[in-house]
Amino acid sequence: MGSYFSGIHHVGLTVADSVQAQAFLSLSAQFAPWSAAGQIDFGADSILLCNVNGGLLLQSATTTHAPVRRPVCEAGITHVCLQTPGIDSVHSAMFAGGGSFHCDPIDLGTGYLYCYARDREFNVIEIEGVAAVWQDASPWLAHVNIATANLDRLIDFYAALLGQTGVRSPRLRADPRLDAIADLSNVQLRMAWLQAGNMQIELMQYLEPATTQVTGRRVAGQPGYSHIAFEVTDLSRAVAHVRALGGRVNEGQPDAWRALCQDPDGNAIWLLDLAGAGQQCASLQALREPFINQRFQSARAALPITQ
Repeated sequence: MGSYFSGIHHVGLTVADSVQAQAFLSLSAQFAPWSAAGQIDFGADSILLCNVNGGLLLQSATTTHAPVRRPVCEAGITHVCLQTPGIDSVHSAMFAGGGSFHCDPIDLGTGYLYCYARDREFNVIEIEGVAAVWQDASPWLAHVNIATANLDRLIDFYAALLGQTGVRSPRLRADPRLDAIADLSNVQLRMAWLQAGNMQIELMQYLEPATTQVTGRRVAGQPGYSHIAFEVTDLSRAVAHVRALGGRVNEGQPDAWRALCQDPDGNAIWLLDLAGAGQQCASLQALREPFINQRFQSARAALPITQ
């Protein structure tokens, strides 16, 4: 990780009905109020929830726009991903909570099962069924996804921001399984992944149907995923780092411990210095298992090779 970046503290999700959203996330993905963060003021009508390794900040919509069922190829923050050894139970819980699905879980030959679910406001949550390396089937956060029309630019930005090297996919195409997962036709795309401490950032550029620069995902106060919040250890240096890499730092910052920025695409980034706010109890290290992804990868690598 970059010198000043500890991980992804939370992903922002603007919702029209926060009570309904919280109930859905609690039932399907075991999110609960991040009680240790009760002193942090993220503004009125905000609810900070946490899983075992990261959080979601629910914020009430401030526009009159109804939730929109946006295609996953539309530019911006498109989804978060849950991994679980018990995909059937998570799938069933989401269905019971009023969720819908692009398709049933699909095997892409990676050893995982993949499925895109939508909550009642059409927000996408990817479910990945992974090897049962332990008995606990509880889900955890694996990554947050950004769709972009300029994959190389965002790879360079986030790699430099986090001090990581992006892992790139080849051009993926002519696979009806991808079409089913994405709920799109004739999908062609390129992907990349970057380690961000407690989870990954996943970047996608859809070549067919093409991701465009113009998007409705970045309208402030409108339902949908709104921002990615990084926990940092030195706010002033982290801000300078973002600016030096071509990111934008917003004017009129709301707090001495929080900076609002944007990546080169215009996606919102928050930088949180919780030690500066006297809120170390609300840091990632206070969660039950912030590095469960690393434990899973180690456990998976230790599985015996079967013929």
